[in-house]
Amino acid sequence: MLLDLYNLFKKSNEFSTPLEDFTTECFAGLLQQHKEVFKTYIMWLGLPLESYKIKTQVKYALENDLNCIVDLVLESVNTICFIEIKVNSKEGWRQLERYSNVLDKINKKNKHLNYCTKNFDSKNIEKHNFKQYRWNEIATLFIKNHKEIPLVLDFNNYLKKHEMAQDSSITTNTIIALQNFMQTYTAMEYHIQNAIPSFKSHFSKAKLEKEDSLSKIRDFDRVGRLVKGIIDDKKYHSEILYCIHFETVKLQTQIWISSAHPEIEKLKKLVKNNTILKHWIDDNGLGIFLDCKLYSFIDDKDADEKIKIWFNSSFEVIKNFISESVEVNWDFKTLY
Repeated sequence: MLLDLYNLFKKSNEFSTPLEDFTTECFAGLLQQHKEVFKTYIMWLGLPLESYKIKTQVKYALENDLNCIVDLVLESVNTICFIEIKVNSKEGWRQLERYSNVLDKINKKNKHLNYCTKNFDSKNIEKHNFKQYRWNEIATLFIKNHKEIPLVLDFNNYLKKHEMAQDSSITTNTIIALQNFMQTYTAMEYHIQNAIPSFKSHFSKAKLEKEDSLSKIRDFDRVGRLVKGIIDDKKYHSEILYCIHFETVKLQTQIWISSAHPEIEKLKKLVKNNTILKHWIDDNGLGIFLDCKLYSFIDDKDADEKIKIWFNSSFEVIKNFISESVEVNWDFKTLY
């Protein structure tokens, strides 16, 4: 939703930095709409818990200097916080210095100056409780505390799309992950490849496509195989996918159908009455799935075979669901 709105905003907006302006307005809107998200944010900033007004693009005059337009201002009776927001650009000429000069003249007990960026842009400001951070820290903070809120997930997806949610810091975990990346990738790809004969035994005509490139792993956080167009009316996307998810660390087999597909309402009704399969519904479509935590196979000498057996069982469940869902216009010639 936010991505669609941004594209419209970009076409119609005259500002020189539409991405920064739109991001600022979306961020402010999220904070205004969800008080619990705003509370998490100001506590993280170290601001007192007070009643705040949230304003964007606020103009301040400076005597004998360029005037300021502060991207985001949080203001209460006792506290004011200026937040300068950047995405693909760096600090403008003396921006933070001028904002600091404005704060010098404001009569408030608590004064704060923040600098939020996409890329690293180190600053050294010693007054007004200066704090600088990056968008990936905001994304992590909100997802950790409020992932149940649809608008938080939507905003996080927006940040990901513009490569603002990725944590590029080098930590011990980063080094360990880098050292073990190829071993991990090879192991996951082995189990996906190892399940192909089982998949083919259930769906003999399926033309499997790989989902194992680095770009696919980055975009979908998984290694897997899929077959497309499993339901008639190929104008709309439908698929069977089996995979191993990285972040959630689980095996998963699923049917997925686009929200615009004419058959989706039939499937929604069918899956609600199914006691074996799980499902999710979002703006993009319907997912019908089984999953299994990879932790179940740690230090198991028979893990290879058990993972293969789990995938085989999941394929059987999915096939039975398709066979029994006679109301749906499945394209059986693409499957078996």
